[in-house]
Amino acid sequence: MSIKETWDDINMPQDDELSTMLKASGLRRMPSNNPLEKIKRNLLINIILGIVICLLYVVVIVYFQLWQVQICMGILFLFSVWALYTAWVQYKRMNSTISPSNPVIEELKRHYHSITEWMDTQKRVALWIYPISALGGFMLGGASGSGKSVAVFMSKPIVLLALIIAIVILVPACWYLTNWMFKVSFGKHLKKLQDNIGALEEENL
Repeated sequence: MSIKETWDDINMPQDDELSTMLKASGLRRMPSNNPLEKIKRNLLINIILGIVICLLYVVVIVYFQLWQVQICMGILFLFSVWALYTAWVQYKRMNSTISPSNPVIEELKRHYHSITEWMDTQKRVALWIYPISALGGFMLGGASGSGKSVAVFMSKPIVLLALIIAIVILVPACWYLTNWMFKVSFGKHLKKLQDNIGALEEENL
């Protein structure tokens, strides 16, 4: 069976009588091998985590009355809202089935490029956010631990040096962590989608 036929089978509507019988017998459907369906599921998980993160930022902003920290957390909150919105847009655009009006290979390519573009944009914008995140966390931890105001705590040269070192260490670490998380969430499924595209291109030669 060709890759195109496989995708046609995946997208074929399930027989109503069979579906009724399966529901009546209590049998569960086997997990789908459709990579688009799994990518969309992981996008939904990403959205849920984004909502939780936004709520945590709100708690920090309200609870800790330190204006310097509140500014940093406010920027992080706005970034998280933007990331949440873009993930939602991507989720709504990501169809787990192939439109019969378009060639299968074109539909697969469209989905593949759409999700990889979204991931690349997220990572590029996040690079500007990591230093702000490190700064906000550093000021919050330092002020809370020392019992002093942010201005007093940050006035010492040794503290500024420690902040620079923290940013130098944390920014690459956050970049690596983000790449790893995207790879875990979408890497395997995107690879399978890319393999399907390659197989379709070979069939069309």
